Amino acid sequence: MVARQDRELLTRLSQVNQQVGAAALELLHRQDGGELPAEGLRALGEHLRQLTDDLLARADELDGRVIDAEQRDP
Repeated sequence: MVARQDRELLTRLSQVNQQVGAAALELLHRQDGGELPAEGLRALGEHLRQLTDDLLARADELDGRVIDAEQRDP
């Protein structure tokens, strides 16, 4: 059911929105000599990228076209 899929996607977005501030603070506290920890930054980026890819894929579906996520990357 599409409406269920959309609700689940928006629920994920809401959860990320609630947690991204805490994730940013955690990265700030784990700085080493003023530099962010690469592994933590990478993990956060990958998590956000997956959500972003899913949001864009759904928008493409609603527009009536399907575009592979790799085609979006510059």
